[in-house]
Order: sequence, then structure tokens, then C-alpha cells
Amino acid sequence: MFSKKRILAMFTATGLALSLMSAPAFAKEADGPVTNLGKCSSRNKIAYDAKGIEYKCSIAGGGLKWKKTGGKQGAGASTSTSTIDTKKYANVSGSIKIDGSSTVAPLTGVAAEAFQKVSKTQITVGISGTGGGQTRFCKGELDIANASAAYSATQRKQCEDAGIKFTELRLATDALSVVVNPKNTWAKCLTVAELKKIWEPGSKVNYWNQVRADFPRVKMPLFGAGTDSGTFEYFTEQINGRPAKRSRVDYTPTEDDNVTVNGVKRSTGALGYYGFSYYKENTDINKAIAIDGGKGCAEPSLENVLSGAYTPLARPLFIYVNNDQVKKNPAIIPFLEFYAADLKNLSEKAKFLPLTAEQTKKLEADLAALRKLAN
Repeated sequence: MFSKKRILAMFTATGLALSLMSAPAFAKEADGPVTNLGKCSSRNKIAYDAKGIEYKCSIAGGGLKWKKTGGKQGAGASTSTSTIDTKKYANVSGSIKIDGSSTVAPLTGVAAEAFQKVSKTQITVGISGTGGGQTRFCKGELDIANASAAYSATQRKQCEDAGIKFTELRLATDALSVVVNPKNTWAKCLTVAELKKIWEPGSKVNYWNQVRADFPRVKMPLFGAGTDSGTFEYFTEQINGRPAKRSRVDYTPTEDDNVTVNGVKRSTGALGYYGFSYYKENTDINKAIAIDGGKGCAEPSLENVLSGAYTPLARPLFIYVNNDQVKKNPAIIPFLEFYAADLKNLSEKAKFLPLTAEQTKKLEADLAALRKLAN
């Protein structure tokens, strides 16, 4: 689940800005009182109120706010279960530049924030979208690029033509979520054919009863990913068919999933789509609908992704690593090792489906190859 500005220190009105420095914060303001929907400054930060009830700093209503988790202080409800020996990273220093997918940013962001706490590194994570990150990556401006869709043949050739050699690492699996306003009581499940009717190029669907006759005649404002986003590429290919990136244009496109969250929140008839982690952060103001991809209606959930029931909107998530930078920047390999070692825990925190045993084995092999490059 943005603005094309790099994430450096704050949320802005036009885009999410994620700072992952040693004291990461989304705003320069101090945290407000730890109460439900009170203001906070650093996404995923955990705090407790006077009664020991656990709260998590989450995206809500266009900003960062405390949300009650139900855990209690000392119960370990949201603490890491990682057993990583962090002492070996204490003297790792340097900076790492990351940009790309806003969907993958929460996962990489959690890893970067955690790594900076045990090392002397500075890591910035941008959210210019998969396409925006890829453009910067293939210009040699980044060490790592986040991607919510695998690079296309054209994108790979751009890197090749620029002399950029890279390694693709799969990190997790996402359930791309189609969302409506909580007051929408009629649309509980849509078929892929119905989604295509809404989103295909030239679509004239503007009211819900044009999708299904028994739906009410309610205006349907649409919100979705911008064209630089891997989310846009994946959604349009799975719903509208190949080639990807074919879509109606009369909707609100954005690289900032908060725009979609709030657009859907404001209009009873609105419909939008974004990554599962953003839906889980906003279940109080957006409602996910089930998708029928030919196997019956299935809601976006990690369980339905794992069982294969949630089709066709389950998708792999990646990072791309600049091989030459691995040789030059001694902070990259330790960060990637830390990231991979704690990936299951980090995926659960960021609300993605962790890798399977077979996928984990491939990740370990790819990391081993990168280590050889560094030595």
C-alpha cells in the first residue's frame, strides 16, 4: 500500500514520509497521550497507557494515531520473538538508500528501523512506487528497491542498458484488497468479471446498479494506485488482462494509499484497492469485500492466500539489490542478513504472509550468492 518525494522525516498532506533514522519519526511533533486515536509520531511504535493496555501507532484518518491492540504490558503481545544475535551488528556503519513500492515499504521499514537500533547505520526508505523506485534504481541512485510486482522485461533491460546488475529477492506474499465504505451494505463479494466491468479501459460504470441490477443506484467514486505503482500493474493485469497497465482513467490515482483510505472513508459508494497491510491498519474506516476468482467468494486474509482461495489478487513482494553497491557498501549485507533472519517476525508485524520453506530456501541461496560478491 504515495507522493514521489523521498521519505525523510514526516507525513505530509500530499504523501507519506517515512523516516528510518536512529530515532525514526513520521513527524517532528512529540507523541500525544496514549489513548485510542490519540496522535503519535512513529508507525508501528508500541506504547502503553496508565493501565498497562498496549497501543500501536498506526495509519488512521490521514495521519498516525494510537490504536488499541488488546495486549497488556509484560504480556509480549507485540514484541519480537526473534532470537537474532544483534551484538554482531553493533559496529556496522554507513548509509543505505531504499525507494520503491509503498506496499513493501512497511515491511522494509520495520526491518530498517529495527536494524538501526542495533547498528550505527542510517537507512532511508522512499515510497515513489515500484516504477518510480525502479527508475531510480536503474540510474544507480539506490542500493535497494522495493517492488510489489516483479520487474518486467522492459524494466530489466533498462537496468541492463545502464550497466546495473541486480539480485531479485522475494520477501513475502500480499493479499491485494478491494475496499468499500463501511456503510456499503450491498457489495459483499464481487467477481473478477464485475471488477473488470468497473475498471476496464473506457468503462462507463459510475453507479453501483450498473455493476449488478439489484445493487442500489449509488454513485461510485473510484480510488486506486498510480501508474508508477506495482500495485497498479498487478491489479490491472489480473483484472483487465494482459498487457498490464490498461485501466479506465477517470478515477483518483495515487502513490499514497492514505488518499485511497480517506477517499473511501468519505463516500458511501466509493471503491478502491491497495495492499493488505494498509487494510489491516484501517479496518475501522474501510471494509474489504470478498473476491470470486472462480473458486467462490473469499475475503483477503493470510489464510485464504495460503490455501489458494484468494485468487487472483494474492501476489509476491520483492526487493532488488544493486550488486555493485553490495561490493562497495559494507552495510548492505549485514542489513540483508538481519532482514532475512527476522523475516517471519517482520512479515507478521507488517501483516504479510511469510515465505514458505521452499521460498525461504531460495532466499538463503540468493543471499549466499550476494555474500560472495561482497567478499
